[in-house]
Amino acid sequence: MLIAPPKYRKGSMRIVPLGGLGEIGRNMNVIEYNGHILLIDCGVLFPKEEQPGVDLILPDFHYIKDRLDKVDALVLTHGHEDHIGAVPYLLQLRPDIPLIGSKLTLAFVDAKCKEHHLNPTKVEVTGRDKLKVGPFNLEFVNVTHSIPDALAVCVKTAAGSLIDTGDIKLDQLPLDHRITDLVEFGKLGEQGIDLLMVDSTNAEVPGFVKPETTIGPALDRAFGEATRKIIVASFSSHVHRVQQVVDAAHKHGRKVVFVGRSMVRNMSIAADLGYLHIPEGTVVDLNQAHDIQDDKIVYMCTGSQGEPMAALGRIADGNHRDITVNEFDTVILASSLIPGNEHGVYKVINKLVQLGARVINKNNAAIHVSGHANEGELLYLYNIIKPRCAMPIHGENRHLVANGLIAVKTGIEPGNVVLAEDGDVVDLYHGKAAVVGSVPCGYVYVDGDSVGELTDEELEKRRILGTEGFVSAFAVVDTDSAEVVSGPKIYLNAVAEDESEFEKVRRQIVEQLQDAMMGGTHDTAKLQQIMRHTLGGWVARQLHRKPMIVPVVADIADAVDDAIRKND
Repeated sequence: MLIAPPKYRKGSMRIVPLGGLGEIGRNMNVIEYNGHILLIDCGVLFPKEEQPGVDLILPDFHYIKDRLDKVDALVLTHGHEDHIGAVPYLLQLRPDIPLIGSKLTLAFVDAKCKEHHLNPTKVEVTGRDKLKVGPFNLEFVNVTHSIPDALAVCVKTAAGSLIDTGDIKLDQLPLDHRITDLVEFGKLGEQGIDLLMVDSTNAEVPGFVKPETTIGPALDRAFGEATRKIIVASFSSHVHRVQQVVDAAHKHGRKVVFVGRSMVRNMSIAADLGYLHIPEGTVVDLNQAHDIQDDKIVYMCTGSQGEPMAALGRIADGNHRDITVNEFDTVILASSLIPGNEHGVYKVINKLVQLGARVINKNNAAIHVSGHANEGELLYLYNIIKPRCAMPIHGENRHLVANGLIAVKTGIEPGNVVLAEDGDVVDLYHGKAAVVGSVPCGYVYVDGDSVGELTDEELEKRRILGTEGFVSAFAVVDTDSAEVVSGPKIYLNAVAEDESEFEKVRRQIVEQLQDAMMGGTHDTAKLQQIMRHTLGGWVARQLHRKPMIVPVVADIADAVDDAIRKND
């Protein structure tokens, strides 16, 4: 049960996560101070198998929807979809919210906004920049992640200070030589940080993440052993990984083809801005690929998380218009598994293996390192910043708890570790942070052109249709004479049994309907409920399944009455 938070206490800083806590995705934090609002990140969550037909899942904007005029800015920590993907949907509610971020982050989000016919207000910042937005004093800190130009943000008000790390790791040998600025974190720590909101994704993993540079030799080896075409799947924003693929392809005399709209768009932006370095003549268009022999080509595509509609999923299903997998082809999944996606990924791998491909992934080769700090790196962060309170963010519940335990190990009082969920309201007051209540914070589904119209109840119906089938029944009754005149006729869809097996339940339905009408029930809606209950109960008992039941009862007495009224 939700406990409504108390009225905002003047002089406190209020933090409300609208996504990202208890899940990997749709990251968004609301920071409030004396009537002003600062937003940090606005990402999407990608749907799972049990959410059929859903395109994206957004943060729940209801908490701020009526106060969007109070929003001073939206800070974007980096350009991954789970941090920027929902920005266009927020800007459709108020298009002039200033977006603050690094050059690459803003370029990625700008391209996304243009697809929605939006022209956002952008404020570009770099590490160690300071900016005042309303009552919020912001300072940005360079951090290393699996995408260039990632930033943490320090937010200071008269009520106290907090740091949101965004996604972070402490790689000492990143490809772009832009390491996490521990010196700046140390300075901020000396000034005093009340609350550290820190990435929890790898909090359960001991030790340290391997440097990004360890990937090069593994990719080089895989390319050297490949005898036919190579397909590499990664995130469409993973510039560092794409750079390593381009370098390996160039070394082995292969051409690279970017596949998929987001991959083509993002790599074009990264190359134009100087974040991706492509040797001349290495990259070719997809329409030129047919002229290149198999042992001289690399396809760089999306789908590393097993998404059925992404390029790799369609290739595995044999549905891709331009790319097929044949025996002795090499497929490389150059990313780690996002928790919850395991089933989809292994499904794609099995299909590719069945087609004769050699599949290389994190399990059998060192072709990916995570973009998130392991336990050892988180210990360093806590010890360098020395916050009074900690609030683990970005992770499932087990990750948040593991991160909280790391904070306690470094000397933070257990009572000062805030384990919050989406929708929890956290107040920072006199250096102490605590959950004071919760606000409604459900999933908002994007389904085609509809946003937020699809309900969990309708999703459940889709799941039933997809797994249990569909049974409809049609009967004509005469409520005046309390008789079933015709039917019930039973129609089956995606149900294995033959319609003749439903003969017994037909008789039961007739008896139930006649008993109800003789008892005075003339309302067809109530008669339909009786038919649904009788048919559904029989199917559950006899066939041991729960298909969707759609009953239709037509009353000829109503039709006669209507005809008499028209003649009158």
